[in-house]
Amino acid sequence: MKYKMESKTKIKNLAIIFFLICFFSCSNRQTKNADIQSNNILNSISAIDSKFPFRLNEINIQDQNNVIQLNDGIISKIEETIREYANNECADSLQYKDIYINTIRLRDHLQTIFVVLLKHYPTGYINSKVLFYDNGEKEFADKVFDFNLWALYHFEKGKFSPTNLKTDLKITSPEIELVDYNKDGINDFKFTRLFHNGTFNAIHTTILTIKNNKLDTLYFCESPIY
Repeated sequence: MKYKMESKTKIKNLAIIFFLICFFSCSNRQTKNADIQSNNILNSISAIDSKFPFRLNEINIQDQNNVIQLNDGIISKIEETIREYANNECADSLQYKDIYINTIRLRDHLQTIFVVLLKHYPTGYINSKVLFYDNGEKEFADKVFDFNLWALYHFEKGKFSPTNLKTDLKITSPEIELVDYNKDGINDFKFTRLFHNGTFNAIHTTILTIKNNKLDTLYFCESPIY
């Protein structure tokens, strides 16, 4: 009886040791995978240079001639934006390559904006997050602007194409352009997109300005399309 009890104790102890080995092995593997995934994101982030006024369908994201390399601070901010989008707005268990398309850089004298192009998972709808970067202070503005583009564009086989809504409603205005809305001699940023909820269509126009690294809305209008 004593021998059997000792044998059972040994087996139990071996099982515990085996479990601990597997647990720490899996934890280490998950950490390594997370690190590899993070490095893959960082290594794949660059930007495509473009100009105002900006129309997404005029961008060829496969053209390597306009690709620019970014500094580590800007890359980290873009990566943070991708992660937040994945965690807050997409389904679980996805790879970041499934949602990140590319980044567009648009430079003005005082501000540079980075349009982080994203593909919602699992719907495939096109969205973007716009980051505002102060050229002098080398800092990003306090807020990120959510600029949803799914009603205007599809993204398939590496290219952006207009939706039927954009074509049928004859929407030709730029998505992003420079204006001096408040007449202070400093450029503001005008964003135009199509809002669609299945039965109702409207043009959303938003004008944003940045002052002391604070993002502020100067104007918003919803213009229904009948």
